[in-house]
Order: sequence, then structure tokens, then C-alpha cells
Amino acid sequence: MRKVMLTLLAIISFTLAAKGQDFEKRIDVLIEKAVNINRFNGSVLVSKNGKIVYEKAYGYQNVEKNILNSTHTIYQIGSTTKEFTAAVILKLIENHQLSLDDKLSTYFPDFNRGNEITIKNLLTHTSGIYEILRDRVAFNGGTKPRSKKEMLCFFYNKPLDFDPGTQYSYCNSGYMLLGLIIEKVTGKPYEQVVKDFILEPLEMKHSGFDFTGLQSPNKAIGYSKYTKTIKEASIPWDSTATYSAGSLYSTVEDLYRWHNGLLNYKVYSKTSLDKATTPFLEGYGLGCWVDMIYDKKVVSHGGNIFGFTGYFGRIQEEDVSIIILNNIFNRQIETIGLSILAILYDKPYSYFDEIKLMPNTLDKYVGEYEISSDYRVKILRKGNQLFIERNNGTPIEIFAYQDNNFFQKDDDIRISFKSEKDTVNKISIMEGLNTKKGNKITP
Repeated sequence: MRKVMLTLLAIISFTLAAKGQDFEKRIDVLIEKAVNINRFNGSVLVSKNGKIVYEKAYGYQNVEKNILNSTHTIYQIGSTTKEFTAAVILKLIENHQLSLDDKLSTYFPDFNRGNEITIKNLLTHTSGIYEILRDRVAFNGGTKPRSKKEMLCFFYNKPLDFDPGTQYSYCNSGYMLLGLIIEKVTGKPYEQVVKDFILEPLEMKHSGFDFTGLQSPNKAIGYSKYTKTIKEASIPWDSTATYSAGSLYSTVEDLYRWHNGLLNYKVYSKTSLDKATTPFLEGYGLGCWVDMIYDKKVVSHGGNIFGFTGYFGRIQEEDVSIIILNNIFNRQIETIGLSILAILYDKPYSYFDEIKLMPNTLDKYVGEYEISSDYRVKILRKGNQLFIERNNGTPIEIFAYQDNNFFQKDDDIRISFKSEKDTVNKISIMEGLNTKKGNKITP
């Protein structure tokens, strides 16, 4: 009997090992495809059922010095910081130091309509507060240090976009106010509170805030443009400009410690985790997105900041984490994360798979489009291939991957078209953080 049991255990172990190898091979294929079309250059860690099933790094940490990325490479993680800010707020609620129903006016008595805005509104992006990054001065000055007074000036006295609690609109300003509330309640700098509550207890030794001042051989250079021929380094955003909405840096291994801390309720209680992962409007909870995918509750947050993008997704009930950090800018990093999720659950997925369109379909897109008075785009067809020509420059091939959606292979540029009455008449060109839109002016 004992021999039979040992044989069964051996078979189970072999099956699990084979499954793990299958995960690895399939994720390899996906990531290598993303690398080959210049949409990924970074580190990946994937775990399932308490075991790391994939951990690899691709590309360069520093192109100029010929340093390769590793699983120890340190990246800015942008808006994934919001999960940590929300966690501190929930911990302070557990400590009876504040409440989700507290009014903003409690902490900022003269804030416009602050008596109508709650901490929950700030956490769920339902406050109606003016978004700081809509201000061009704030947006363009992100690489320079900024005082908290300067930060507040960009949105403090602006009228609300809508009545609090009635709509969803992603708002970095709200999370900056949460950081200031944390400071008012604790009497400590926001960054120190995050260290005390999260980073130090979870031994996240390679995570912190002042990325500009960080001196580490593992620090990545961020790239705003990354093609076969162009590697354009970006100036990192200063932590005082992004503050509690996006100032953290980390590694895939440290974020795996964050996952385990949440998994084992070392950050806050199960009750608080349940509150955080209950979606309010538009699927956003308290510092995280909440989606049902393959009948699983997937909790995630991305991070987009010049030169860096990231995705942190997890399934609490099945101990799954997908952690992707990238030191080139790719707005569709989440697509890679969701494709990995599909692999883990043996589901079909599509990642920039080319589709062939008939010539008469391609002809719908052909024509000249005006983005602005000094920016015009032509869509040309040569045989069965479309090309984009910008301001009479060199035509570049574009490839269809969905109806009305195309991409370039050598750059993170996507082009989409819209129709009215079966006639294509609008174009959108997405490049990094920028989206340019225009109308067709000649067929």
C-alpha cells in the first residue's frame, strides 16, 4: 500500500512539474513575441498555488552600459503605488484613526465642496475633483521637485467635474489628497508611514520612493522610445511630483512579497481586503481594479509613468500573482498580463496576432487625415499591405490585429479607425501617453 501511495505521489509530482514546464514554454512564446515587436523589455514573475512558475528578465536595464535586466532590476511602478496608499488608509481605519465616511473638509476645511467628498470618494475615483495631469504645467513639470503647496495649487480651487459619488473619473489628485490626510493623521511623512506599515514588515528591501536619488547597480533606465534603431532614455519623474499617487519603485520579487502579505493578511485584515476588492463604479474598488475573468476574481493595478509601465494582478482565492515590470513605455502592458492569465487557466488568447483583410476592406482606410494644421497622415495601400505616411515622411507598414485596429511592428504605435454610416472617417494614433485624433479629409 505504501508503495502504491509513493507511486501516486510520484505521478502527481511529475504531472505538476510537466504542467509548470508547459506554463513556462507558453509564457516564453508570449513574452518573446512582445519583445520582438518592441513592446516589452523588463522582468516577469508569475506564481500559482503558492509556487513561482515563471521568473525571467528580458532586454536591457541600461542600453548604453550594456547591462541586462534581471529579476532584481528596480523599476518605477507608477500608479501601482495607489494600492499601497489605499492599504495605509485601510490600516488607519482598522486603528480607528479615520473612517471611509470622513469628509474631506475634516482635513481641508476650505476645500471646494469638501463637505460633500468622502475618503471613499477619493479612494474610488468618484470625488469629481479636477485631475492634476490635465494641467499642462503640472504634466510637463513632473521631472522636477515639487512642494506640496505647489501640488495643491493645480487643483485645490478648481470646480468639481461632477457631484461626488455620481460618476467615476480616474483622479491622481484624489490620491495625492489621501497622502496628505495620512500625514495629518499620523504626524509622519507619507513615505515613512508606507515603510512602517508595509515595506519593512514585508521585507520589501528594494522598494522605496526617491527613484531619482536612488544609487543602486540594479536601477533601470526608463526609455520613452525603444525600437530596433532608436533607444531614447527618459528623464524619470520626481517622487514629489507623483507623491502618493505614483512615486514608488520596486522589483518583481518585492511585489511578490506584497502579494504574499495580502494573501496572508499581514497588511490588514480579511475584512479590509474584502472592502478593498469590492468594486464601486466602473469596476474600481479601494485602490484596485476588480474584474471577474474565467469566473475568478482578478484584482489588479497598472502603472504608467514616463519610461516605465507595469502590471500587478492577483487572485486571492487561488494564490495567483502576475507581476510585470517594463522599462519601456507600453500602454498595453495589461494585455500581456491578461494573456498570461489565459495561459495559466488554459484559455485562448490573442496578442497582436496579425489578421488578413481583403483588399476592398483595406481600401476603406485609405485616404488623408488631418490631425492638426501642421500634422497630416496618409494611409496608403500597396498590394495587400497598408502603410502610414506622416507629414510626407517615409511610409511605414501597419498590420491589422482587430477590425479597425492596426499596429506597427518596430514601435509601440497603434492606429484605430472609426466609421459613420459604413464610411471610415476618423483616425486615432496612440503613441506612448499621447493619443492624436483626426478626421479624413480626402478619400
